Amino acid sequence: MARRVPASWTALTVTAAPQLSELLESFLLDQGAPGLQIEDAADGTRLIAHFTDDAPLTALAAYCAQLAELHPGAPRPHWTVATISDDGWAESWKQHFPPLAIGARLFVHPPWIDAVPAGRVPILLDPGMAFGTGHHASTRGCLELLEGALAERPSARVLDFGCGSGILAIAAVKLGARVAWAVDLDLDACAVAAENAAVNGVGDAIHIAADLAAAPATVDVVLANLFAHQLVDLARLFADRLAPGGIAIGAGILTAEAAAVRAAWQQAGLRPHGEWTDEGWVALAYRRPA
Repeated sequence: MARRVPASWTALTVTAAPQLSELLESFLLDQGAPGLQIEDAADGTRLIAHFTDDAPLTALAAYCAQLAELHPGAPRPHWTVATISDDGWAESWKQHFPPLAIGARLFVHPPWIDAVPAGRVPILLDPGMAFGTGHHASTRGCLELLEGALAERPSARVLDFGCGSGILAIAAVKLGARVAWAVDLDLDACAVAAENAAVNGVGDAIHIAADLAAAPATVDVVLANLFAHQLVDLARLFADRLAPGGIAIGAGILTAEAAAVRAAWQQAGLRPHGEWTDEGWVALAYRRPA
């Protein structure tokens, strides 16, 4: 059963220079916003994020201070906070969380959409539950590369590291993986992933844990939709977790960060196997040599 929607939501509206918008988009999603409304504004790009609790203003201020050091010529972002009712939130998300066809087979849809196009594999997600709805470019990139990986390795064993909403593990099983391990250090994310797996009818095939030790020593596919610096740091771990011929897929990488991730993964012994780019984001697929 889906989680009960709160009676009210906190809407955080951040206006930033275009060159900072992608960084702030990733930051707000990582802070727990289930998704974003993105609009053009006279003074830049407007990002509207909804939170079930108070907006993460302290963390946002600290992050903007870091951005000021990295991008000294860009205007400082500014923001406003408002509380909206459940009805207001629901109507907003019906406009900004439409169903989404991804790749050749997947179809991500919210609870208020029932019709699934012929030939598409449905994934039902409540946009109020967790980061990872497929509308963010990094998630889409992961899903498209995952579809290709599972076409090559049917009945694969999959590890989704940093699973968030569980969308990647759910997609893996629905696309043919025989089992998936969804790991996230955040216990709330684990609870959400378990709910989503159950709603999608794949709870028995997905093992959810807050500790990587719960997953097997080797798998056929590793998925990681994280930050670029984490993908660099985890390169050796991912390589060691892959069976020979296995595929690692990493996303959450801005275009300017991709070279560092490529270098780290190749240094760990992985070889390029595919790449996806869109909206300034990059997703990478690398294979462990057989």
